[in-house]
Amino acid sequence: MTDPTSRALKLLSLLGHRPVWPGPVLAAELGVTPRTLRRDVDRLRNLGYTVDAEPGQGGGYALRRGQALPALSLDEDEALAVNVALAAAAGYLTDAHAGQRALAKIDAVLPPAARARAQETRAATDLSGAGMAVDSAILAACADGTRRRRRLRFSYVDRRGRHSERWVEPHQVSCRGQVWYLAAYDVAREAWRSFRLDRMAEVRVGDWVFRRRPDAAEALERTLDPVPLEAYEHEVVLHVRCPIESAPDFMTWDGAILRELEPGLCEYVTGTDDPEEAASWLTGIEYEFTVIENPEVREALAELGERLLRAAGGARREV
Repeated sequence: MTDPTSRALKLLSLLGHRPVWPGPVLAAELGVTPRTLRRDVDRLRNLGYTVDAEPGQGGGYALRRGQALPALSLDEDEALAVNVALAAAAGYLTDAHAGQRALAKIDAVLPPAARARAQETRAATDLSGAGMAVDSAILAACADGTRRRRRLRFSYVDRRGRHSERWVEPHQVSCRGQVWYLAAYDVAREAWRSFRLDRMAEVRVGDWVFRRRPDAAEALERTLDPVPLEAYEHEVVLHVRCPIESAPDFMTWDGAILRELEPGLCEYVTGTDDPEEAASWLTGIEYEFTVIENPEVREALAELGERLLRAAGGARREV
């Protein structure tokens, strides 16, 4: 870290998280020499912070207690961007309170105008459906393994419910179509794979450090490709009565095919391994549709319709 301002901010943050920092340890944390560290400490003192220094063994640097941190230097648009990102993150994590705690801390150090605008925007915005929730501990472990290039062990359940133990080299964590994925090299299978974080359990960061593989860039690009329709057990074909420009966004996700048959009528082709699960999300389509294929999905949808009708007391709406 060569920028003096960035170093000073990091130094201030480090001093606030530990009562006393030994000089060599603090210098190593910042990636600077002891001489540069002394200059950075002097820079903080010139800004009005009291940093005590104790020479000799057992000594070090300490930020005197009771000093307030400076207001966070964000303009209104930057503060708004940070708030929206954190509010969305709360929808992604099973520990939604973590995002709320982070927002409260940022609010506390924002300038008044930026804080007011951010709070007003949060109050007027519903981001609860921003994405599928992911276990924050699993996300943190995957990110940690990726950052430090440490192999991961975890239990995994694939699309067809099969359980396995995996030993992988993690390379990238990403979110696509509201689902979190880990792109990794599967050591036992000697192949690149993409794993859904919501299907992972007991994730452990190992001690084995790996080197980035020569084909990593190309492999990571391939992991972003959608799942081909032939990989699913059942192909689902619908005729949906809506203009193609009004079709829901999810109809274009992954390997789905959407085409216009005639004005106001579209054909939607996708896949599923679970007809009952497909029936559930098909009910979310707001337009009239007909299941052309597959018979198992059509039967599952009919059974779901009967259950819903019974739940409504058998009442039918007059048309």
